[in-house]
Amino acid sequence: MQVNGNPFPHRPELTLHALLRELGVQPERVAVAHNEAFYPGAQVPDVPLEAGDVIEVVRVTAGG
Repeated sequence: MQVNGNPFPHRPELTLHALLRELGVQPERVAVAHNEAFYPGAQVPDVPLEAGDVIEVVRVTAGG
């Protein structure tokens, strides 16, 4: 499994929401790409993760 381009240990019980909690990330403050799917903020589903998954977490920041 890869998270933001780095290897991450996979555990059978790991879900996308559990991963975000481990990373100290609030789902509503990020956008997440999970393999081929992209989810903005609060639409991040709590799906089981697999050993070969690729996750990218992008923090949303204010500015302009």
